[in-house]
Amino acid sequence: MAGFWARGLTGGLAAASLVLVEAPQASAQEAAGGLVADLRFSQRLTWEDDDFYATTGIGLALTSGTRTSSFGLFLDGGLELGAEGESGITLADPILRLTFGHESPSSALDLSLRYRESDVDTLFEEDVFGQDVLIFDEGTRKDLSSSLGFVFGRDAPFGGSLDLGYSTRRYSGTSDPSLVDEDRTSAALALRFDIDPRIRASLRASVDETDRDGAGRDIRNESLGAGLDLSVTQTLTAGLFVGQTRIVESGAGPRSIEEGLAYRLSLTEVRPNGTLSGSLVSDIDEVGRRTTARIDRDLELRAGRLRAGVGVSEGTDGDTRPLVSLAWTQDLPRGSFGITLDQAFTTDSDGEEALNSQIGLSWRRELTPLSSLQTGIRLRDTDFLGSGAGADTRKTSLDLVYRHALAGDWDMLGGYSHTVSQKEGTSRTHSDEVFIGLEKRVQWRF
Repeated sequence: MAGFWARGLTGGLAAASLVLVEAPQASAQEAAGGLVADLRFSQRLTWEDDDFYATTGIGLALTSGTRTSSFGLFLDGGLELGAEGESGITLADPILRLTFGHESPSSALDLSLRYRESDVDTLFEEDVFGQDVLIFDEGTRKDLSSSLGFVFGRDAPFGGSLDLGYSTRRYSGTSDPSLVDEDRTSAALALRFDIDPRIRASLRASVDETDRDGAGRDIRNESLGAGLDLSVTQTLTAGLFVGQTRIVESGAGPRSIEEGLAYRLSLTEVRPNGTLSGSLVSDIDEVGRRTTARIDRDLELRAGRLRAGVGVSEGTDGDTRPLVSLAWTQDLPRGSFGITLDQAFTTDSDGEEALNSQIGLSWRRELTPLSSLQTGIRLRDTDFLGSGAGADTRKTSLDLVYRHALAGDWDMLGGYSHTVSQKEGTSRTHSDEVFIGLEKRVQWRF
């Protein structure tokens, strides 16, 4: 039973384990060819509304790295006993990730494979924000993705890259008709030409195709364009990209084609304490054209970092909407806190455009050398833009976690989570979760 934020504070088994399996990548590089194994074991009791269940979690990460190659195998999951609607022991939130990389002075190759199973309303922080609308439904989502990236000419005035990707998404046990199975393939080729130390030209072609079952719309996105990057001064760079985009929409309903000019203009200035950048971007998708202008500032603070941005965006409906973003992290004498604010436009499987907004506050405090307290508040909102489009949704979560180090690398932890969900036209629903458990992490080097 994963929580709303699967890598948040009390977001179920995946929360504790994913933090572990991501961490060893840096140490694997330091191992200079050695194999590093990280193991996490946990036992947790959870009370969720009227449901009580026990979870035994296991996370394993195997990483190895040399100067020219790297390898990673990450396994995570749990066994649940007593979950609502289930008899016996069930597998909870299994995750598998496999990575391989090889590089030389002139080229680099990266391969990755990932499988993940979770509740349909679970959000993962490592996912690209804004890609999916907020979902309220029961059931399970299974995601499988693979990618290949190849870079050549790294040490030459001419080079390029090739990126291939394939992913599938399968739903089961859901009631929302907009949740349809889909397959997605993508390919992108980019060529780079270093004209002189200050000027770089590029060509790029890409194809992205999404095939949805049932009433879902199939989308094919084709783009071709050229770019130019210029170092105006030692601190100021400018970039221009101009191309053509073609969107073919088929499947349920009539076939439609959208095509037109796509462009991006950007300026970036490097300052002693960060960067200042501005951009103007215009492109089309299955909904139509969207043009966005924004300014961003990145600041290196004394004990933290601040990134802020403002902008305006205009879509096919002619409405101009403001966009804001903020990310502030600050170290404290015995802890830290952070604030995030993000907004992004997306399109659901029915071809309806929506604006996703997200606000998050987090705070961590070391109470003693052995114990700590962490809390966080997150709000996620999906606002559909068209008249008669999907129902707007909002979810707010409050998390509180206490952790205490015991002997023998064991940790005791307990937490509380309260979630408020609301869908347009319906009343609010509340959910409470309390858990207590033990966790142990060990590492071996071979």
